[in-house]
Amino acid sequence: MDYHPWISILEWISFTRIVVQGRLSLMRDNPIFLFSTRIRFHMLEIILIFCILFLILTFFYKQAICEFRINQIEWGQRDNVGSLLNEKVPIVIRSIPSATFWTYEDVLARPCFKNIPIFQETTLTNWVSAAATDSLCPWTSTQAETIASVSGINIWADKWINHVIINPIMKFWLFPRYHCWAGNIGLRKTFATWTCIFPVDGEITLTIMPENVQTSLPANWVGCFPANLSSKDTPFVGDLKFIDIILRPGNCIFMPAHWFISWITTDSNSHIPMVGTISYHTPISLLASNSTRHK
Repeated sequence: MDYHPWISILEWISFTRIVVQGRLSLMRDNPIFLFSTRIRFHMLEIILIFCILFLILTFFYKQAICEFRINQIEWGQRDNVGSLLNEKVPIVIRSIPSATFWTYEDVLARPCFKNIPIFQETTLTNWVSAAATDSLCPWTSTQAETIASVSGINIWADKWINHVIINPIMKFWLFPRYHCWAGNIGLRKTFATWTCIFPVDGEITLTIMPENVQTSLPANWVGCFPANLSSKDTPFVGDLKFIDIILRPGNCIFMPAHWFISWITTDSNSHIPMVGTISYHTPISLLASNSTRHK
């Protein structure tokens, strides 16, 4: 009787199938295997739920109201801020508690500002004292955060401002990031859910624009000043619509996400304006801020 090699292959496949089925049968009866399988399944469910929640939250974060409307209230009416936040338009609050940190005199007097490594050839204190009133702020958002960490802005904000914006239920979801600036700031976009801008010392003209004007801006719009743009910069300069707001110490404005902002000093200042900002982030907005170069 001739022995065909195909018979050997078929016998091997049949034997392998029996062994695999036997092992699977044993594994199904093994409680450890059943437990680990259930754990993996539940982990996949949790990951899927988190992905769906992330997509939903991202969708709502990207929603912006592009209308030129500003709400304005007095500090004594701050209990109404919660309802105004739902409108997602800028909110001006007048007569907020005064801030004694990050003033021109404060920077010159406190030695902690001299040790911040912002410049290679001079100190922060020397730069502030020598800067012209219309100087551009030369440091980055990361450096502004470093300056804020020693300025005392967080103590002032914890006492007066944060509880106005952060609902106790949302304190684990919405968190502040502090920045200190000096001088003019060119055009940039807000990414935080809310950004509080307040001059500490000196008066500024704040320019704001909604997100839908981006198509009319120049390709390299970061750092520019809308009032200085002409047809040489963008052929759609006539479509650019913005609002200029005079902000003085004691007043602040809360800007929603996805708006364009810039500010310049006014003629009334005798020294460079000192400005603080508080960015109220969610994990989604912080991820969007960290993943973009337009800061």
